[in-house]
Amino acid sequence: MENKSHAFLAGVFTIGLAVLVLFSIFWFSSDHAVLVPYDLITRSTVNGLGPQADVKYRGLDVGKVDSIRFDPAVPGQIIVRVSVDRNTPITTTTYATLSFQGVTGIGYVQLDDTATQNGGQPSPHLPTSPKSVARIAMRAGFFEELEKRGDSLLTQLETLMDSLGDMFQPNNRRDLMEAIRSVRTTANDYSRLAHTIEPAMRQLPQVTENLNATLASTRRLTQELASPDGTVLRTVGSIGRDLQGAADSVQSAAAGVSQDTLPQVNGLARDARQTIRSIDRAASQFNDSPRSVLFGGPSAAPGPGEPGFTAP
Repeated sequence: MENKSHAFLAGVFTIGLAVLVLFSIFWFSSDHAVLVPYDLITRSTVNGLGPQADVKYRGLDVGKVDSIRFDPAVPGQIIVRVSVDRNTPITTTTYATLSFQGVTGIGYVQLDDTATQNGGQPSPHLPTSPKSVARIAMRAGFFEELEKRGDSLLTQLETLMDSLGDMFQPNNRRDLMEAIRSVRTTANDYSRLAHTIEPAMRQLPQVTENLNATLASTRRLTQELASPDGTVLRTVGSIGRDLQGAADSVQSAAAGVSQDTLPQVNGLARDARQTIRSIDRAASQFNDSPRSVLFGGPSAAPGPGEPGFTAP
């Protein structure tokens, strides 16, 4: 009888432990966050998106997709019912896009906010409840935009390939090869030019040093010219004083010539003129009476009061 009671207690303990383990597993695996519903409205395709798909807000898991159905009031419009954590900052400028996880093709909903995305002030919170579910616009995702623009991209790619085909025609290829050869020749000429100017480049430091020395000498000369007590200005002043003394000496000599020498030259010139006049008179007398050289000149007629004077 005692063995049966021990077996019963062991069975009850085992069953209770199993129930406790199952309850713990259920408790820790379930999400205890308070979820609120939102309806995502779209007219685009929702390939890869199904119930229990993840809902993320800027990469963070915030909820799950509950259901996907057509809008009975608007033909062609799809309503995606999602449940998200009530602490998610969903505002009036929040929007949704359809994204995919890697290459698996499994879709999920990505939520983002236009206002905070551009660095602006956040918009007011968007209230919702099971009785009055708020709606959020669902924009086209990357792959849907790529699908819409696929025809245009293919057309542009075809045009590009046609242009490349035209560019690589035989004549164009020949011109391209000539251009490449010209570039190669230019590169070779540049290489030869570099080798040619290499000696000059090696001498450039010495030239730079000489130029610096010349600039320093010029700077010192400028400072000497600008300084009133400089060597250059003192030399120029000494030369000016010497020139002034020479000018004074020349002026003094000119005054001496004007005061002493010129009067003597003028007197000598007057004596010379008188001598010339005397010579002219003697020559005239000789021409009139050559014999006066031997016998003398005729005596002058007596004047009034002299013996032998006869009145006319």
